[in-house]
Amino acid sequence: MSTRHRPGRILGLDLLRAVAAWLVLLSHVAFWTGAGAQGTLGGLAVRGELGVAVFFALSAFLLSAPFVRRGLGGAAHWSARRYLTRRAARILPAYLLALAAVVAVAAFLGGAAASGLDVPTVLVHLVIGQGWTGRTFQSFTQSWSLTTEVTFYVLLPLIAAAAAPLTRAPSPVQRARRMLLLCALVAVGGLALQTVSALVADPHWAGVLATSAAGHAAWFAIGTAVTVLVEADRAGIEVSSRPTLAVVRTSPGTLVLLALVLWVVASTPVAGPRGIDPSTASEALAAELLYGAVAACLLLAATSRGLTDALTSSPVARGLRWLGDISYAIFLWHVLVLQVVFAALDLRLFAAPFAPTLLLVTIVSMGLGHLSWVLLESPVLARAHRGTDAPAPQPAPRG
Repeated sequence: MSTRHRPGRILGLDLLRAVAAWLVLLSHVAFWTGAGAQGTLGGLAVRGELGVAVFFALSAFLLSAPFVRRGLGGAAHWSARRYLTRRAARILPAYLLALAAVVAVAAFLGGAAASGLDVPTVLVHLVIGQGWTGRTFQSFTQSWSLTTEVTFYVLLPLIAAAAAPLTRAPSPVQRARRMLLLCALVAVGGLALQTVSALVADPHWAGVLATSAAGHAAWFAIGTAVTVLVEADRAGIEVSSRPTLAVVRTSPGTLVLLALVLWVVASTPVAGPRGIDPSTASEALAAELLYGAVAACLLLAATSRGLTDALTSSPVARGLRWLGDISYAIFLWHVLVLQVVFAALDLRLFAAPFAPTLLLVTIVSMGLGHLSWVLLESPVLARAHRGTDAPAPQPAPRG
């Protein structure tokens, strides 16, 4: 399928969702087992947290498309009611089910697993406010990113409205370039705030700033910038006369290789400590830059010309759709699965076998993800999309 035609579903993005979800799972298994503190492979594993950057960039790519399309002079149907309904349908049902399981398991296991098990913490999670308050459960620590995600959902239409006058220009090429410039400015602002967060003395507020939508604005800006490039390409708008951009847009293998190299660099001390120790300002900036660069490379690769054609005609197409479908539930359930595995097998924190634990958590999380998709997410999404005229946006799982 040529990128000059609007695809109903980009299989490269399904693959990217699956990779991002598994990277986040990998990072938590590496941390819990203690493997993240050991050697080069441990460093790579624990830096799987960069999957969150991929998720944020992917969300921005998908959800900013109508605004970018309209800004470039094309037609784009968008309504606040449809947008909010579909976002709620995508995020809330699976999230609330996983939250109920987290609370139930915490009450059953007791001890460290039940830390934070109180009414205020549950209420905070019901409104997805854990990223702001710092209140969380041992088996739901990854859900801070949903606070950031939901904040982005709310802010995106407002930012798009505010940015529209700034990107107006006589020609589509100028409009596209202004959009890219604006994305760059937003990214710089996010990088600056991420750096400042490491200098804040209060650990709570430092964490809030670092994990906020503003603190990760660079990752969202990257996704929007890729949207500008893809939508401009589909509309036949030549953003740059230099051949570099065209070469990059047709070289998914090179982009993936570059992402792997950047991942290796991020696994070194330049991106900060591997554990829970705070990062310095320079380390926080390096991590944000490196994670964002990996997300940019992978998102460009996933949307590159010809890749979806190749994937669609391959024997793995159906499997990729399935992995894309279950990736959000894998993200939601994997830390709870990890907690139950540790309790059931009496494993010691930071001293457990890495490879067997990784395999077991991956398999069980995929099984739960399948059940969540088939029994809950898919029916709810179908109902949310039923009766609408505009094409449904692809589900974007969070990290």
